[in-house]
Amino acid sequence: MIQRALAQLAGDSLVTPVAFSFGWVTYSISALLAVVGENKLLPTPDCSGQVVNVRSRYTRQNNSWILGRVMRDFSYWRGREVRDAERKMAAKDQRVALCVAVYEADPKQAAGVPKRDWVWYSGFICAVLQLVISTVPWILQGDWAIFFTTACGICLVLGSGALPQWKQEKWACRRGAKKTAVLTRGNGQKDCIVIIGGGVGLDLEDLAGGRGVDMPRTRYLASVMAALWIALLIAVSGLKRNTWFLLVVGILGMIQNIIVCGAPRNPSAFGIHLRFKEVIVEKKVMEALKATERKYPYVGRSLVDVYFPGGLRPDEEEYWKEADDIARAKDSKTK
Repeated sequence: MIQRALAQLAGDSLVTPVAFSFGWVTYSISALLAVVGENKLLPTPDCSGQVVNVRSRYTRQNNSWILGRVMRDFSYWRGREVRDAERKMAAKDQRVALCVAVYEADPKQAAGVPKRDWVWYSGFICAVLQLVISTVPWILQGDWAIFFTTACGICLVLGSGALPQWKQEKWACRRGAKKTAVLTRGNGQKDCIVIIGGGVGLDLEDLAGGRGVDMPRTRYLASVMAALWIALLIAVSGLKRNTWFLLVVGILGMIQNIIVCGAPRNPSAFGIHLRFKEVIVEKKVMEALKATERKYPYVGRSLVDVYFPGGLRPDEEEYWKEADDIARAKDSKTK
């Protein structure tokens, strides 16, 4: 839970507002083992999916945490236009077989620089509440141990989230991509996200590879953080008075961790800034792909193998061969 909460918020700046809670000592040991063994801090994606390069038709299994979250939360951030298109189909008593939502990278926003939202700011609110609660025994009984423990825990949390590898690993890809990529959860899922790079976005195909980064100093920093967390645990075990206040502080932090871990977010919160272009909704998958291909050459053709892995009928083979020839002819005229 803590690892996923850190994956949600870390990398934006040196300050990562994830709350101090129970479980941080265990996480620090797990993070040390992961860094030493795999040299990775980010968890594996919690939503499976594929990233398709529309020109080469190469399909890559997604290994990027942030792309997994973009696909998982699509129903949250897809926008009014996509919802209205699906409602119109439902009003006609027609089932949506495939919804192709087309977006383009926003040239006015810097790719790989997240936009802060309420999830990010929730950590500061929680930290302030924890410090206020921990001062009660200090004010009433002169017992400053709970406040000192809470303050040390918050400092260690900020230190764990400030490791430079978070940013390098989270956005381990090239910028300024011109290619168009498609995010899909595969055959059987109705949502399909087309993202046009336009020379200003992240290289999503590159990002989907989930490449590790070589930062040896992270191992040493993770070792120091683990040692400090264990020292804090030993200190906490010696507390005899007002431990109920520390329990409340920890429970409050756990609630914030759970919220941050599972909260849906816009792609802009992960540094992927998009502008809506168009949505194509059809009651048959093949019709949706054909309609997409007519408006966006190569896009529909690149998805045929994804949604029809068993092959096509002869007439469909002929159609897509012709569509491919038309797209290549347009390219040659443009050049």
